[in-house]
Amino acid sequence: MLNVLIVDDMDIVRREIKRLKVWGESTGFVIAEEASNGEAALEILEKKRMDLVITDIKMPKVDGLEVLEKIMERDLCSCVVLLSDYTDFTYARQGIILGAFDYMSKPVCEEEFEKVLHRAKKYITQKNREKEKMDTLRKNLEEMVETFFSDAEVKHISNLIEEGNMEYAEALLRMLDRIEAGLDYELSKIESVLRNVFHEIIKNILENKKWLEKFMEPKEINDIHFFSCKDLDKLREAFMSKVKKIFDLLDKLYWPHIDHDIISQICDCALEHSDGRLSLTYIADKFYMHKNYISEVFKQKTGISITQYFTRIKMERAKVLIADGRLKVYEISDMLGYKDVEYFSKVFKKYTGVSPTQFR
Repeated sequence: MLNVLIVDDMDIVRREIKRLKVWGESTGFVIAEEASNGEAALEILEKKRMDLVITDIKMPKVDGLEVLEKIMERDLCSCVVLLSDYTDFTYARQGIILGAFDYMSKPVCEEEFEKVLHRAKKYITQKNREKEKMDTLRKNLEEMVETFFSDAEVKHISNLIEEGNMEYAEALLRMLDRIEAGLDYELSKIESVLRNVFHEIIKNILENKKWLEKFMEPKEINDIHFFSCKDLDKLREAFMSKVKKIFDLLDKLYWPHIDHDIISQICDCALEHSDGRLSLTYIADKFYMHKNYISEVFKQKTGISITQYFTRIKMERAKVLIADGRLKVYEISDMLGYKDVEYFSKVFKKYTGVSPTQFR
């Protein structure tokens, strides 16, 4: 059976859809989950794979078009059907442009609903077969990736990134040229190899900078792909952008270009202990140094005070925790050492320009 997620902010509409005699053996679909808003729907999809999403367009918080956009962006489901009032045709048409499989008018007609499900089943089956072929192709490619890049080469590029050396970009571009030519410029094959390169770069950096994973969303490490890229230029751009994001994050948190042992040790310690009551006193005790000396040297070498640096660390960590969505804002505030959630929200808004709720 194929699993369906129903999304509508009106209970009566969801009950009406569940009562339709279209579920089960006749169509091959079952309602596995339901959500009363787009935000809840996305949370479900992040945790559980659905074969089909049927969502209303007009909803509070996150509407159906936003849900559709996120689904397409994150590859959360291969088939989305929109529900709309007759007056929503403009939105429905926009949904089709964004990648929706189809749309239906409300109130739903059982006969039309069943027809849409049968068409959706054929579409999903075809998509699943294509995915199986792609998975087989990727598996074969993963067995031959060493032909296109060596561990030593990726290690060298990873070291350049860790050191804050912009020459990493030239080295990556040279590798890209060779990979593209070696694979006869075939997009799907190149995408698979670049995914492996990216994972190797991340793995190498995390060996020395384990704290980095706390400042990246898990999907940026474990579920990276470039499926949405439709040509080589966009693939190359997306890949370089992903690596540049790592470079910029290291530069923001660590100042790798500053050749000073004390600064490096302080940064490593602060980043490893970002969760909790990070303070100048803690750092001074840790390194048996006077607080005034640490403050003076840090400001001289980095251009910002150590207190500003601690705030930067905590706000960057907060961004990841808030985006993850599993913890409440007050829980994140407490976790990062802010006992007053209102003060935490104020600091976060000053740092990012939006409140924690808006950021989420």
